Amino acid sequence: MDPAAKPTSTHSNQSAFSTSASAVYKPTSEAYDAWAAVYDTDGNFLQALDTLAVRDILPQFIASLPSVPKIVDLGCGTGRTTLPLLSIRGAAIFGLDSSPGMLKIARARCTEMWESIKGPKAESVRLEEWDIFSPQAAGASGGVTGLKGSADAVVSTLVLEHIPLSDFFAACADIMVSGGTLLLTNMHADMGVVSQAGFRDPKTGEKIRPVSYAHTIEQVLEEASKWSFEVVGEVEERNVRGEEDIMVLGERARKWMGFKVWFGMVMVKRS
Repeated sequence: MDPAAKPTSTHSNQSAFSTSASAVYKPTSEAYDAWAAVYDTDGNFLQALDTLAVRDILPQFIASLPSVPKIVDLGCGTGRTTLPLLSIRGAAIFGLDSSPGMLKIARARCTEMWESIKGPKAESVRLEEWDIFSPQAAGASGGVTGLKGSADAVVSTLVLEHIPLSDFFAACADIMVSGGTLLLTNMHADMGVVSQAGFRDPKTGEKIRPVSYAHTIEQVLEEASKWSFEVVGEVEERNVRGEEDIMVLGERARKWMGFKVWFGMVMVKRS
């Protein structure tokens, strides 16, 4: 995500940013299709931070899984978070995303990695186009994924920013088994009220942004509870702490020193 500064929204934190004098707003799928070619190489510091943070959380997440789990990467993008899941022995991995451009890259990356793994690895990997706002979301009503009530776990990293909370948790609740685990990360609202996802199109020079929401942790937890999700352990928040972080995350992290920019948590679906 490109943390280009944006004036604080005068609307609720859960309101979508809708106007900007310097950006072109597009539907989320269309924006990410345009972003796909440079998404993994454009110096996105929040993506880098998320990758490191998820690496720390994954052991707790994996320990909660059954012996042969079905795992959904919800909003898998180019496969950044899907890749480490491929080493889970016997797992059935489903990557779902609404952007064909992002999925094309994810398929190539996951195929290459899956074929190269010599030790324990997933039993299968399926990457499919899926729109949470469509009438057949989550395969719940007979879509191609056929995941209704069957996923042992869902991973969703830096995706919630683009989805109303009720739609997100309804989809997770619909595809997951009771007792299933949800690993969730997102841009922190302290950053979200002055920034949002976006990139500069290298072909046109335009700043392109998808729809975004600045969800607070309190709002996330409140909505999650309505769908029987409960936090396991603590909600983790991260900020850019200084030069050491900037050396790891990149120079674009500098202007966010002192800001909380990320949060993550593991949840369980109680019913």
